[in-house]
Amino acid sequence: MSTETQATHRNPFQYIMDSKVKTVTTINGKDYLYFAGTGYYQLQSHPKMIQAVVDATKKFGIGSATSRTITGTTNLLLKLEEKIADFFETEDAAYLPSGYLSDMAGFQALEKTGIYDVIFIDEMAHYSNADGALVTGKKVVKFKHLDAKNLSNKMEKHLKNGEKPLIATDGLFPIWAELAPVDKYLKIANKFNGAVWVDDSHAVGIVGETGRGVYEYFHLNSERLFMGATLSKAFGAYGGFVVGNSNFIGAVKSGNVMTGTSSPSNAMVSAALKGLELVKNSPELRRKLWDNAVYLKKGINNLGIHVEDNYLPIVTFVTENSGEMERIQQQLMDKGIYIQFVKYVGSGSDGVLRMVVTSSHTKEQIDFLISSLKKLI
Repeated sequence: MSTETQATHRNPFQYIMDSKVKTVTTINGKDYLYFAGTGYYQLQSHPKMIQAVVDATKKFGIGSATSRTITGTTNLLLKLEEKIADFFETEDAAYLPSGYLSDMAGFQALEKTGIYDVIFIDEMAHYSNADGALVTGKKVVKFKHLDAKNLSNKMEKHLKNGEKPLIATDGLFPIWAELAPVDKYLKIANKFNGAVWVDDSHAVGIVGETGRGVYEYFHLNSERLFMGATLSKAFGAYGGFVVGNSNFIGAVKSGNVMTGTSSPSNAMVSAALKGLELVKNSPELRRKLWDNAVYLKKGINNLGIHVEDNYLPIVTFVTENSGEMERIQQQLMDKGIYIQFVKYVGSGSDGVLRMVVTSSHTKEQIDFLISSLKKLI
């Protein structure tokens, strides 16, 4: 019999959510003022979203029990892909059962269309981005986090004559709320006859004037730019998507990911349609989110904890060790506030304390978080 360490038995699901995601959310049977997760507008609990799910399920059932390429493509799915393409102002879009699959589908389609030979990926890229790159079987080279100069140097070293690079990165890195310098990456891609792939899951819906993400933020438009993301965060639904020109999206739709997965549930397709509609037609949500983010960050900076002064709704900091951070999290929970103590890609081995503000939080709730934290640091 093998001997297993105590760490092997540690429950990875320590916190069980017992309610809808709201500013006050029930976790392990207790209500907490909730500053966590990625539901930046909390559309996951919006009445119109829930009604859309109910209506679609009653009309179409749970799902088609087959893949998209057999009989699993519905008019609901075709409408969603049309609306995604419309939102991001692209020729076409492909919807996938999970955001995790968008990177894999994108890399495989770009390979099929002959866009790249070698992938250069940020060393802190999300698991789905890194896994998607490895699955291609192509050479994968990591470059220093957010470092365009190091990226260029790696290309000079690793690209053979005639080889084309694909630069892969997250758009908004979710731990430290860092935006990738995709404007610089595009210049490098132009120089080496390559392309840029962005997993923009955390930025879409909240970054850019209309919420189209980092490409809109940097005012970029190029045939060398490609993007995939998820509808599970700002848009309040579920599932991944890839957008782009019709040739590229055709390769996605005929690729292994699309043909080898079951068609998404009708409930999530309908929720995604409603989420896109709400984000597109409610710019006040984005303005409120940005305002709350600035307000929280000003308060945190006044505590002597340095955070970037911007409108990104993620606030992360560390203390001297993981034990101290766990203490702070637990004592905030004793006061009825939940923030994340998390070990994740980009957090380091000790982990970080991460707070997320939403458009639904009030100034009074934010003030309570700040005043409670002040007593603990």
